[in-house]
Amino acid sequence: MLLPYFLSDVNADEMAMEILTAAIIILITIGIVIILFISVRKEFQQVREERLTAKAIKEAEKDENDKSHLIDSKKGLSKKSKDLLALIDQEIMNAKEGSVSALFYLDIDNFRSITERYGDQLADKIIEELGNRVRKFGDKNSVAGKHDSDSMIFYMPNATDSEIIAETAKNLLDVINQPLKQTPELMTASIGIVLFPYDGITANQLLKNAEIALYVAKKQGKNRYAMYSSELIEKEQFNINYYNEIKKAISNDEFLLYYQPIVDIKTGKLIGLESLLRWNHPTMGILSPGKFLNVMDLTGDITWFGSWGFEKIVSQYINWKKVMQIKDMYISTNLSPKQLMMDGVAKQFYDIVKKYETEAEVFCLEIIDYYTVIKNPVAVHNLQDFRRYGFRIAMDDMGDQYEIIKDMQSINASILKISREDVLRYINQIEDADKIERVIAVALQKQKIVIAEGVEDASMIVKMSDLGVRFMQGYYFSQPKSKDEIVSVMKKQPWSVDEFNR
Repeated sequence: MLLPYFLSDVNADEMAMEILTAAIIILITIGIVIILFISVRKEFQQVREERLTAKAIKEAEKDENDKSHLIDSKKGLSKKSKDLLALIDQEIMNAKEGSVSALFYLDIDNFRSITERYGDQLADKIIEELGNRVRKFGDKNSVAGKHDSDSMIFYMPNATDSEIIAETAKNLLDVINQPLKQTPELMTASIGIVLFPYDGITANQLLKNAEIALYVAKKQGKNRYAMYSSELIEKEQFNINYYNEIKKAISNDEFLLYYQPIVDIKTGKLIGLESLLRWNHPTMGILSPGKFLNVMDLTGDITWFGSWGFEKIVSQYINWKKVMQIKDMYISTNLSPKQLMMDGVAKQFYDIVKKYETEAEVFCLEIIDYYTVIKNPVAVHNLQDFRRYGFRIAMDDMGDQYEIIKDMQSINASILKISREDVLRYINQIEDADKIERVIAVALQKQKIVIAEGVEDASMIVKMSDLGVRFMQGYYFSQPKSKDEIVSVMKKQPWSVDEFNR
């Protein structure tokens, strides 16, 4: 019985040893796992910290670039308008108590015509060149930047007095007006000026009021500056809203040209077309010039129509010539005094004619308010150049006192147009009917072509024909029509004119 007990004791000791060994192994394993976990965790934390550090460095570099970008915008054109305004707000926050700053809002005049003539790529280069000039014009304290496609902002801290502000505006106009590297065109700008803190205490407030001042500058004739005042809000707010709507319409290409026939009543044949501007309004449909032309003239946007419209006319003439026989037909367009008072407008039109490889004599320029125009030397020079380049000239003004009767010989225009109002005045034999008859007689005596406008029925044609007027236009023949609709009218000519030639 002793042996089994002995063996039992031995087995117990062995089992105890095995348990102890297993426990030790488990503890060692756990220790190793813990060490590995701590090591992996430490490594993970290190990687995480490295990633966070890299991210922080990247964000810091981005912040630094953003700051550098804003700082650079003080030296040149900011890529984003909001960055420029943020920088101006920063300058406002840092302004000393009692200090005054000036914001100059520059808008390049007639820039859309440059884009249409030379394309977006060259237009961008022109804006870049003008922006670089504005950058170099300012000192280290000024802020210069691009606001949108054709306007810039120049912010001048510590504008000490009105004389310095006025001198700065004049110098900015001169900076824009210098010859360009990219094109022989001479650019001009209009400037609206506002003062901090009187006209606004944030960049956005200043800019909003500067837009009203800019509108006034353009209304006064462009290539000039205007100071903002609180009185402008009530006086100009309606017009500036309309002005902004027209600017938007120009950008959206909502304007188009209609054409009205000019007819020889001896033959019934079409001799010409008068081009007339229309606004394809997004909600009101096709609007006639009476709805918007006066505002365009006030703001100076009529000058944009001059170059834009003339190129449209020339291009359309070339297209018609390809599909129809129109060698004896001319196209006329109206020129307002503001258009004629633009330096180099005659050369501009002539360059368009040459671009399309056609002749200037195909196009007639109707001069509105001739007796206003001749008081301006630039306009007179342009008229001389138009004739030198070979354009036809039509007079659409008799003078307030019918001065044209004595001036007929000296006026270098081959065509005289009798307005619808004057036609009606003669037919109804009301005030000055005899003078209108005298104007027509003298014009025919001096070998001028006389065209009566606004003829609406056969009786009007007969009465004007009795005065010797051979060429007429009006609803009797056709109302103004779109470029596509007028083709059918052109193809249907000649008109029946037997009753007028008895």
